[in-house]
Amino acid sequence: MRTLIANEFRKIRRERFVWAVLALNVAPFAMVVANYAVNGGDPTLERFYFTFHNQYTMVLPLVVCATVAACFHTEFRNGTYFEWLTCGQPKSLLWAAKLVVACLLVAVLAALNHVGLLVFLLVENPGGGLLRMSTAYWLLVGISVASVALLCALLTLVTRNIVIVNIFGIGLTVATLVFMAADFSYLIPTCFAYRLSVGVVVPDAAYPDPGHALVVGWTVTALLVLLPLVANLLVITRRRYLR
Repeated sequence: MRTLIANEFRKIRRERFVWAVLALNVAPFAMVVANYAVNGGDPTLERFYFTFHNQYTMVLPLVVCATVAACFHTEFRNGTYFEWLTCGQPKSLLWAAKLVVACLLVAVLAALNHVGLLVFLLVENPGGGLLRMSTAYWLLVGISVASVALLCALLTLVTRNIVIVNIFGIGLTVATLVFMAADFSYLIPTCFAYRLSVGVVVPDAAYPDPGHALVVGWTVTALLVLLPLVANLLVITRRRYLR
């Protein structure tokens, strides 16, 4: 498995999309810091991180979709999809290696923001709830990646069109923006990730009925992990998709 993952890293390191996704990923943090530097403001955890959290929630689905789509679409663009799946390794492991690499790339990009947040808050507001901030941030990233990555991988394999996957990411971002404040937003995993995580830092932003929201939200998220997982494995193992 390590060899397969290393091979996928060799393929993806030559892709220019990494730099575009990196710029997109760090844009929210850069904008919030620039605004603070120019206009001043309150560097407390609740104000500064809340602003960043809102903006990064808009960007994260696009980062996940673009990264996963690029990793899987490489074989279609290069015309090596058939050779990739018939190289003598189990198809499920070949697929898993791509997904692991895509998720690791997203995790590294997210870690860059986390380091920036830690440095900023340590300088401007030392001891201001860094553990709560870290918990909220990685809760947002973890749920978003788990619920979006498998859907994007499936969409890439079925459509073989990276544009469609990125349009899906834009649509998911718009849906998150529209419904993130709704009491029923736990039905949309990216909204659920936002409300659940931001509630760690700003309790007033949490769900009014947290028990019901947690049960339904985690159930929907689990379904959107398990069902696409099964569908992905079916797609890459069915003969007609090898053409």
